[in-house]
Amino acid sequence: MGLGGALQIGRTGLLASQTALQVVGQNLANVATDGYHRQKITLAPQRSQEIGPGLFLGRGVMIQSITRVIDEALEARLRGSISDQSASEVRQQLLGRIEAIENEFTGTDLSTSLGEFFNAFSQLSNNPQDVSLRTLLVEQASSLAGFIRDLDSELGNVQLQTVSQIDQSVAAANDLMTRIAELDRQIAVASKGSGGAPGLRDQRDQLLSELSKFLDISTVEQSSGSVDVFIGSLPIILNNRSRGIELLNETVNGQTVTKVVISADKSPLDISSGELGALIQFKEQDIQDAIGAMDTLAEQLINQVNRLHSQGQGIDLLDAVTGATTIPDATVALNDPSADLAVVPSHGSFQLHIVQKSTGRVITTTVNIDLDGINPAGDTTLTSLAADIDAAANVSATVTSDGRLQITADSNDFQISFSDDSSGVLAALGVNTFFTGRDAFDIDVNGLLVASPHLIAAAASSADGQNPGDNTNALAISALRDQGLTPLNGLSLTQFWNRHVEDFAVRQAQARENFKADSVIREGLTNQRQSISGVNADEEAIDLIQYQRAFQASARFLTVIDEMFQTLIAAV
Repeated sequence: MGLGGALQIGRTGLLASQTALQVVGQNLANVATDGYHRQKITLAPQRSQEIGPGLFLGRGVMIQSITRVIDEALEARLRGSISDQSASEVRQQLLGRIEAIENEFTGTDLSTSLGEFFNAFSQLSNNPQDVSLRTLLVEQASSLAGFIRDLDSELGNVQLQTVSQIDQSVAAANDLMTRIAELDRQIAVASKGSGGAPGLRDQRDQLLSELSKFLDISTVEQSSGSVDVFIGSLPIILNNRSRGIELLNETVNGQTVTKVVISADKSPLDISSGELGALIQFKEQDIQDAIGAMDTLAEQLINQVNRLHSQGQGIDLLDAVTGATTIPDATVALNDPSADLAVVPSHGSFQLHIVQKSTGRVITTTVNIDLDGINPAGDTTLTSLAADIDAAANVSATVTSDGRLQITADSNDFQISFSDDSSGVLAALGVNTFFTGRDAFDIDVNGLLVASPHLIAAAASSADGQNPGDNTNALAISALRDQGLTPLNGLSLTQFWNRHVEDFAVRQAQARENFKADSVIREGLTNQRQSISGVNADEEAIDLIQYQRAFQASARFLTVIDEMFQTLIAAV
């Protein structure tokens, strides 16, 4: 090898140092770029040239590779932690909405309003004939009903907002998947299977991290440089193409269940983490539980109070009463599902009392409710019930055009009351009830009581006639505050609601702890990635000096070779 070979060695040194300086410059330029992976240049000596037996002389340096510094296993763990943190954060925020809506332990909450309602009945029991206490009771009951309806409405709004968020998350995930698939195609063309195109790969990794916020994904890189993306064992990006995801709603046991499926073949996906997983879990579990608890409380409040109130009497007895409940078909048995009653009556009877005002005489009729199913043709219907009541003396009963039971005294000298209803049919049909409605959506105070509080049935009806000073019914309704109820598994109304509040307090606390733990894990993994793939400005500065000196040395070497050439030329 002569001076020409020496020039070649100097040339390779200059080119290698210049390229290394550019790599260092690229790293320093992206020191604050989110998602950037540090690039590393690897230099290797070129193959030596044999200049004699057993004698080899180097031919300079070559650039072996320029690669991203990345730990793929760490990246996969980090994406998993992003999904977990995103899920716990979203769940914490959503549970916080329920907590803020219910606003318990603040004095402006359902527990307080429920307590004030029962307190009003307790106060009325001390003086059943006090009209001001009756008016106060109506106000407290109206306030309670309005509070329940407002809570139900706000929880319903949260449910609708959650459904909207789910739709938005699916749309955002599909957009990210499309962009990842496009980058896959660009990387395959640019890298040609060599592992190159670091800039495009960084962009793709950034999008994969964003996709991880919505879905718990895994990836498999192909030889072409593209990646296949999976949820569980099912691919959502395959061969540089997004297969898409979409929502599929199914009705299961009367509830709408949301499933996420692959658009390409409708394969169901198990979405257990990420923002989308948290939203679906909240929609189908937490918000349903909250709305269900509200409805159950309202249903039992309506049913239990109405059951007692329908068998009582107020300061004045009833001249006429129309049931608040509408039955679509008056000819079906009252316990038939098509009757669509919130409370299904049972086999039994009730007492119908007709009081003559002029004489004080009481005529009591036992009205039987046949719902034992032994002879279906003879089961009590709304039509047959009206006929049975109409057969009693001094009273008329009909079915209104909209399917309600109407009972009217035959003259102004007669009044009506009820007692001993073992069938629950009076409360089921809304006859002489305190509340109207079925659940939290439409609970309200009976308009007759709002207009005439003296009709509030604080007294118990009996065959002895009117007894305005009796407080038996008011005491019985007040006792519902602490009375265990079979439909609530032995809990009272207040205990049931307190149990619900405690349950959601535990859920919120767990969500907070999960978010803290997931945040710590993600932070730790992020720091690990930064230590491996991040740009350290001090280290790059040292490399900058090193490659600068190498460049200067190669330039000086070429200067020496040039001087040797000049000497040889001058000697010729």
